[in-house]
Amino acid sequence: MLFNIYTTISQTKQVNKLIFTSFDRIIGMNNTNLSYGVVFTEKYRRKLANNHNYFKHDFFTKSTIVYQGEHFYDIDLKYDIVDDILIIKIKNDHSQISISPEKNLISEFKLDNHTFVNSYKKNIGYLELLTLSDEFSILKKHHKTSTENRDRRFIYHTFKKKNEQYYLYYDGKYSSIKTDRDFIKIFPNNKKEIIQFFKENRFLLKNDFAKFATKLTKQLLA
Repeated sequence: MLFNIYTTISQTKQVNKLIFTSFDRIIGMNNTNLSYGVVFTEKYRRKLANNHNYFKHDFFTKSTIVYQGEHFYDIDLKYDIVDDILIIKIKNDHSQISISPEKNLISEFKLDNHTFVNSYKKNIGYLELLTLSDEFSILKKHHKTSTENRDRRFIYHTFKKKNEQYYLYYDGKYSSIKTDRDFIKIFPNNKKEIIQFFKENRFLLKNDFAKFATKLTKQLLA
């Protein structure tokens, strides 16, 4: 399913994008299926500049989203990686509102040239798609934690990015990957090969884990 979702959006022609974008503008985004969701209210009070709960930046960016099987283009979107939710700005000629669309109806979205797929059925949430092949995918989970702070005037939150968590999607399953033991659990018949690969590729392991995991998985499946 993951491969089919990604292929569908990747192969959409530019002419179709223009048609659907024009259609959404004519009828108004608040009259499309994308308007189904919960009205969003920011729950975190921030004090420090450039410290926020969002992926990359805290302002809305033109993005693409697949919702209830429909493709929506040029959507004003931002991604809260503390609570793992999307926020969309719906507007017409007279008003605008921010909503959080129903998570289980979102299959994929693209933000700032990063493609995310929804693995909600596995209780993982949104994962950035890093590597895609016919046999497997390498994905990354982005997450921040929030801390409540108090000063003399008010309560505010600060945010800290957690270490990224990587996943291998293979044989219909998402598996968390970090150590040689994780790969051995997935490929128990290749234990010696995996241990040797970790020994010989320590620099790549430390500096580019996505590339490391892709290279190892390709070797194991060759």
